Amino acid sequence: MAENTTLIVSAFSGLAGALISQMLTGLFAYLGDKRKADIDLKKRYRSKQVEIAESYYYVTGETMSILKKSVQLWKGRSIPRSEASYRSMTESLKEADAQLKKMNIDNWKHNLIGLYFNISLSYDELIAANNKSHELYLNVLDLADKIKNSNDDETRERYIGQYSVGIFDLCSQYDTVYNILAGDMEKVKVELMKSFEL
Repeated sequence: MAENTTLIVSAFSGLAGALISQMLTGLFAYLGDKRKADIDLKKRYRSKQVEIAESYYYVTGETMSILKKSVQLWKGRSIPRSEASYRSMTESLKEADAQLKKMNIDNWKHNLIGLYFNISLSYDELIAANNKSHELYLNVLDLADKIKNSNDDETRERYIGQYSVGIFDLCSQYDTVYNILAGDMEKVKVELMKSFEL
């Protein structure tokens, strides 16, 4: 009888060992698969971050370049008085306004960047900034037209003064948008670089 008990205990010990071995093998396989899945998910997420950041950098960098060029052109000059100067300023204004309109059209890309990065300029703030810029731009165009069509020197001088203020306000708005975009680009760069740290 003792032999049978030893045999049964031995059998149960072997069965228990096999079960524990199978459970540990299954657990290790599960943990290994989960780790691989997590690594794959992080790789795909980082890849998407890079794709979105590249698109964002392209559109935002292009916009910032045009805004900066326009502001430097306008701030460094005395108020132009010839028709050719007004025409040149108007063309430069049109280019900056067209870029901001393009940015408005590409707002979905800007909104998408908010999914992957913590940026300051939200979708609604971007629309509001672009609308304000366009409103100031239209005011400057109206004043340029009034200057062009003015027959009275006193009225023309008053419009030129208003035009100067309008250009100053528009430059200030462009500087504000530029600085926010520059800050957001830096945030995107820093966050992206962190994602590649080991």
